[in-house]
Amino acid sequence: MVFENATVGVFLISVATSLVISVFYKIFMDQDELKKIKEKMNELQEKSKEARKEGNEEEAMKYTQEVMEHSKDQMKMQFKPMIVTFIVIIPLFWFVLPGLYPSATVPLGEADTFEYSGVEKTVALEGEDPLQVLIDGELYGENDVIRINDYRLKVNEYRADDEELELLRVAARLPVSLPFWGNALGWLGWYILVSLGFSQVSRKMVGAR
Repeated sequence: MVFENATVGVFLISVATSLVISVFYKIFMDQDELKKIKEKMNELQEKSKEARKEGNEEEAMKYTQEVMEHSKDQMKMQFKPMIVTFIVIIPLFWFVLPGLYPSATVPLGEADTFEYSGVEKTVALEGEDPLQVLIDGELYGENDVIRINDYRLKVNEYRADDEELELLRVAARLPVSLPFWGNALGWLGWYILVSLGFSQVSRKMVGAR
C-alpha cells in the first residue's frame, strides 16, 4: 500500500491538500477583485517609495495608509476560504496523519519495554542532558534514528515531568540537516516542507491568486 511508505504517503497527501486548498481559494475569492486590489497596492507602494525619495514623508505616509486599508480588504476576502481550509486541515493533523504514521510514547516510569509494529524493544534512560537511551542494549542520543521492521523512529525528546520518551516516526530523510529539525523529519515537518514547495505551483495550476 502506497501510504505504508511515509515519504511517498505524506508527499501525496500534502500535494492533494495543497490542490484542494487552492481550489477553495479559487471558488471562495473573487479573483478579479483580488487582482485589482493587489495591483492597486503595488501602485500605492511605488508612489510611497517615490514620495520618500523626494523627501515628502507626509505624502508617503498617506500612500502607506491606503496600502494598509487595501490589505484589510484582502484579508477579509481570505477569511472564508481560510475557515473552509481549517475544516480540512484540523482533522488531517489531529486524526489522519497521526493515525497513519504514529509516534511511540514510552512511559519509562512504568515499563522498560515498548512495542511498535508488533516488535518489542527494551528501553532504559541513561541520561537527560544530553538525552541518551539504551534500546535493546544500543546507546542512542537525541535525533538518532532506530529501525523497527520497515519503519524508522527518531529519538525526539524526554518529558521528565511525565517520565515519557517520545520516538518520532520518520517520514523522510533529507540530504542536508535543517535547523531545529535535523535531517530526519516526522510527518509534520515533511508535510510542511512539501506544502511550501508546492503551494504556489498548485495555485497557478487552478488559477488562484
